Amino acid sequence: MTIIEETKVKSHSFMGELMKKLVGNRCCLGLLRFFAAHPNGKFSKLAIIHALDEDDNRPNIENAIYQMMDEGIIKITADKEVLYYMLTRDEAMRKLVINMALFDWRDWQMVLEHI
Repeated sequence: MTIIEETKVKSHSFMGELMKKLVGNRCCLGLLRFFAAHPNGKFSKLAIIHALDEDDNRPNIENAIYQMMDEGIIKITADKEVLYYMLTRDEAMRKLVINMALFDWRDWQMVLEHI
């Protein structure tokens, strides 16, 4: 197997595993779409919660943020003692997130059938 073929296989398996982890969590999908719509923005946790219109679901959103940080999708920065969350600068991950966010519900169903 060539290096290119191995890279493609690893990339597909990584994307499949990432999708499995994120698709089961509605808050992760909301965050995914939010950061894909604003790939260059930095937002406080409160701004994200309000943007997702999920004030009553705050603990789940916070858990989703931490899960996506663990996956390397979201990065955190601090400015004047305020924490801001942003989409990673890793170009491959950014493309993956933006492409995943373009899926509509039917696309997600088809993807899940093949994972």
